[in-house]
Amino acid sequence: MAVLALSSLTTAASAADSAGVTAFIRDRHLTRYSVALSDLNGDKQSEALIYAMATTVGNGQADLCGSGGCTLYVLSLTPSGYRLVTSILATRPPIRVLSSTTHGWHDLGVSVAGGGITAGYEARLCFDGHRYPSNPTVPPATRATGKIGKIIIESQPKNR
Repeated sequence: MAVLALSSLTTAASAADSAGVTAFIRDRHLTRYSVALSDLNGDKQSEALIYAMATTVGNGQADLCGSGGCTLYVLSLTPSGYRLVTSILATRPPIRVLSSTTHGWHDLGVSVAGGGITAGYEARLCFDGHRYPSNPTVPPATRATGKIGKIIIESQPKNR
């Protein structure tokens, strides 16, 4: 059974938003995930952030998490579905949309811990004009300073 936690849906979320998210979840065969919609680039259209923990791709249930965390997908939602902006490995909630912007897109804050990191911290991911960094534990990701922004994915959904 899929667990869908819709965190922080914007009031402007439309049927196209839902269709794009549904298509992505179907295409990736996701079975455990959290979804949040937020306008990251100021175009008055929501982007989707999907924190993915498990899929049925392959033989049975496959975990999308390692010791450093799980995969976070950032999607631009389109009338016909979605466009994958970035796949970010080794992330942990809380996931935040920061108030700062880079190349017109809000920076993201993700928690980083485990996988050999002894003291966890929040990494700041800046958009480079095409995508966000795919790994929050190495440059160009940096440590976030301050806590200005909005938590959009607070915790991992529990198995039901």
